[in-house]
Amino acid sequence: MTSTENVCARDGCSFLPEIVMIGETPLPAVYCGDACADFEWLRRALNESTPSLGVAAALQDLNALERILNARSEPFSVGPLISESLYAG
Repeated sequence: MTSTENVCARDGCSFLPEIVMIGETPLPAVYCGDACADFEWLRRALNESTPSLGVAAALQDLNALERILNARSEPFSVGPLISESLYAG
């Protein structure tokens, strides 16, 4: 693995991905934390949406959120963006 493969997959994020426990097995993750993973999920969903004024506004909000994520000094200074209860649905 090169050093760039050890960095969070979200563009603009330089933190190292967290280790995720699956059962008792630690496995590498792609993103440094839930916030970056959620951000990329939201970005993909909006990019695949039918263009509309609402989607354009949501993309602007997402750009503002990206600036907040990029300004972090710690990888977990921003927690999950999407509640875990939404995942269960």
